[in-house]
Amino acid sequence: MGSHHLLEAMLRAENSMAARVLRELGVDPDAVAAKIDELDPETTTDANPEEAAARRMEIRLVGDEVHLILRDPTTVAAARKVTELARGPIQGVGPVAGMFVPLWRSTNQLLLQIQGLLEPEPEADDGSAAGNVAKVVRTVLAPRLRRGSGR
Repeated sequence: MGSHHLLEAMLRAENSMAARVLRELGVDPDAVAAKIDELDPETTTDANPEEAAARRMEIRLVGDEVHLILRDPTTVAAARKVTELARGPIQGVGPVAGMFVPLWRSTNQLLLQIQGLLEPEPEADDGSAAGNVAKVVRTVLAPRLRRGSGR
């Protein structure tokens, strides 16, 4: 999670001291979100190689297929080399079938985690810190995922 995520979360945390101070200083949460979308996190200290690669990833549903797209140069080069050596696409059959299991497992866990962020949870509204943090995270991340911003 980058500093920009924390900034937006602070602005959207209802009744928090941070939100109140920033709003009283004239800071608009929607303006901050728009500016975050304009800036490239890779030009800041928030970026690390793994997050830079992750920002270039995408999950698409095409008919009955899930397409996991990786665009970082390191992965593209490795895939190019492997497919050249194999003389075509690599499928999860034969001797490499077991190697595909961790990818399948990780992808399903990721989808469940994202689903958990997007689905509204039954509101216990117990006022607990954990409940408030989860609500703020959903409030900030769900709209960002829906507008397609990986930042």
